[in-house]
Amino acid sequence: MAIDHEPSAPSGPTDAPPSGHERDMSPQVAVASSTIPRPAEGGSMRPLLVFLVVAAVALVGSIVFALVRLGDGRELDRLAAARAEVVQVVDEGRAAQEGLADEVAAAEEVLGATQGKVVDDALRTALARHVDEAEQLGAQQPPTVPEPGTAGLEAPEDAEVLRARATEWAEGVRSAAAGLAAAREDVEASHRAWQDERRAEQARAEQAADRAADLETARKRLTTVTDQLAISVRDSAYTLDWSQGLGAPEEVRGALATWRKHGQAALDAQADPDDLAAVNALVDRREQARRTIEARAWDVRATVADGSNGRIAIDSLCKVGVGPEGQDQYLRCDAAEAWKTLDQAFAKEFGKPLRVEYGYRPFDWQLQALDEFGAGQVAAPGTSNHGLAVAVDVPVDDGFRFGQPEFAWLAAHGPAQGWVHPEWARAGGGREEPWHFEFVG
Repeated sequence: MAIDHEPSAPSGPTDAPPSGHERDMSPQVAVASSTIPRPAEGGSMRPLLVFLVVAAVALVGSIVFALVRLGDGRELDRLAAARAEVVQVVDEGRAAQEGLADEVAAAEEVLGATQGKVVDDALRTALARHVDEAEQLGAQQPPTVPEPGTAGLEAPEDAEVLRARATEWAEGVRSAAAGLAAAREDVEASHRAWQDERRAEQARAEQAADRAADLETARKRLTTVTDQLAISVRDSAYTLDWSQGLGAPEEVRGALATWRKHGQAALDAQADPDDLAAVNALVDRREQARRTIEARAWDVRATVADGSNGRIAIDSLCKVGVGPEGQDQYLRCDAAEAWKTLDQAFAKEFGKPLRVEYGYRPFDWQLQALDEFGAGQVAAPGTSNHGLAVAVDVPVDDGFRFGQPEFAWLAAHGPAQGWVHPEWARAGGGREEPWHFEFVG
């Protein structure tokens, strides 16, 4: 700084030593004097003050500039941190968007698989609407996030706006995915309910079919048992009449007569043909009556058994099956054993048993047969080989007709076991009976 006046001359000797104070401050004064003009003694201090003010202003400006730059750096750091948070929200939204695409694919698959197969079709309509909305969201681009300090992210309030926008978008994607998943689950539940209904309907149909089949079986069984009971009731009358003059105990005959009445009552009873339980109950009632009548009839026969034709004790016979009328069939035990051997060979050859339709025929049965078929068609009571338990009649429908392989096999192999087809029963023999065989031992 220039000084525009000369300094005043000193007032004292120039070589006087400085005072102590002046001596201590001399270095600082020397430094200061080298940068700041010093007014002459008695001069004005204004220039110095101006210089100091300018220097102070410059220093403050530097400090302010530095502080501004420091503030700007810190602001950018804050904006960068805020941006990172927004980017994280956007990334989470992108992940949710990918999951939304998977939900759309799953929902479309469910829609395709459940058409016409749900209890409530409105649920499928709602799911389709959710799919459309989800596809629109899935096609949207995520919100852009500018760099800190650039347009759109220059102040903290910009970061808040970006965060709100990104959060709203991500929440929308997640909400759409959740709504779509819930709608899909509703359709799947409705489909399962539909399947349950179909299974229940099928079960009901199967039950109805089974019931119908069971009812048909019961009806057929009722017809068979009814026919058999009618025969037992009929035959028991022959048993009672035949045994009356032979000394059969009245107690035994009375038991048979009582059950004969029960059997007739069972025949007279009716049941609703569409009521399975009622039909089965009537079957059981009639079957019980039939079995009891047959058992009481054998009790009566046992009291008059003497070993003669038609009067053989049942405990000396062996069972060989059940006839078509429901009655147990018996033979003399040696004949029964030989027949069993034939049965085994026959079954191996034809894959079916060698059945006995009629075996031993008690005297009362012979009387009944005579009344049914007449003289000349059956042997006179007391003369039939059936009455000796050494003759059988086999079912015609099992293949025992002339010319059929079953008949030919038994006629050829029977003699080896003592069973023959008698000449009188052969073709041209007089009374042709391809079903009749006799045991000759």
